[in-house]
Formats: sequence, C-alpha cells, structure tokens
Amino acid sequence: MVRVLISTIYEGRANKIAIKELSPHKLIIVANEKSDLTQHKAISELREFYKDTMDIEVLRTSVYDIYKIVKDVISKVDNETKKGNEVAIHVSEGRKTLFLATLFAAYLRKEKIKGAYYVIEETSALLSLPLLDLGLRDTKRKMLQEIIRGNDNINKLIRKLRVKKTMVYTHINDLKKEGYLINDKRLLEPTDFGKICLL
Repeated sequence: MVRVLISTIYEGRANKIAIKELSPHKLIIVANEKSDLTQHKAISELREFYKDTMDIEVLRTSVYDIYKIVKDVISKVDNETKKGNEVAIHVSEGRKTLFLATLFAAYLRKEKIKGAYYVIEETSALLSLPLLDLGLRDTKRKMLQEIIRGNDNINKLIRKLRVKKTMVYTHINDLKKEGYLINDKRLLEPTDFGKICLL
C-alpha cells in the first residue's frame, strides 16, 4: 500500500515536518493556480530534496473558489483510495481558503482518509485534527440535490421526495438555518457550502 500525503503549501517548512512524521511514499501538493515566488521555491526545494525517495505531484487549483478546491482535492482522495492507497491530509501552509477547503475535503471523505493534520509552528509538533461530519440526512440531501438540479418548485419537491408539504417547508427552513441554502424567502438557491456538501 502506498501512503499518500495531500498537503497545502506556502514556504515548505511545515511540509517537511509533516513528511518526516507521516512518512508518505507520495506527496500531492495543493498549490495556487499561479504560484508566487515563495511557493514556487518551496515546491522546487521539496522536489529536489525528495527526488530519490518520493513521488511529488502538484495539484494546481483556485486560490479563492472554495467549491473548486474541495472538488479538486476530493477527486485526488477518491483516485488514490480507488488504487488502494492510504491518504492523509496536511493543512498547515498556504492561504486560509486553501486550508479551509482542503479540510472540508477531509470532512467529506473522512471514511477514506487516515487523518487530517496541522503542524504547530511553535513546537513543530504534528496535531491531529478532528474530522467533522458535514453530511446531510437522506431526505434533506435529496431535497438539496433536487434544488441544485433546478427543481425549486414546492409541489415538484413534494412529488419527487414523497413527503408532506409541511415537511418540505421544515426541511427548507432547516437547510437555510444550517447554511446549505441562501436565506432568502423568494429563492431556493444553494450556497457554496450546500454544493460542497453534495460532492
């Protein structure tokens, strides 16, 4: 089995600690679409230092489109676990949006990953992060899927989900309060968070 570490990056210091602690055979670096000089240098140094001992792949993704980052990281997790590989996530470096989105990906695939980790800057210790459950219960999940498909008519939702009108309204209110739908009385539109939770 191949141990894979999916890791955000900026200057590379925390990446080296995570690599030392987790001993991956393969590193997938989650990087900005357009690296700045610091990130480019860190990736080059990691490639040079580990060239004989570890495969390194760079996943170029958005800096601020959280949905896209989550989708890209989930794709890597799914591909690696399909091959029978063990996957861990490391989020110490990079923009906060990369950190957050990569951690969301870990939450959404928590059954497929070994863990999510952060390197404490002051002590260089590896901190295991809790893996939260972002999942939705069956009926709410189906309702959100239907709304994303464009079925935002209450009567259509009642027919498709085979639930009572009061239950549809209750679920819609819950989905709005929980941040899955935009909180607007006139619209039934998913938030980015709602879209992310269906990946």
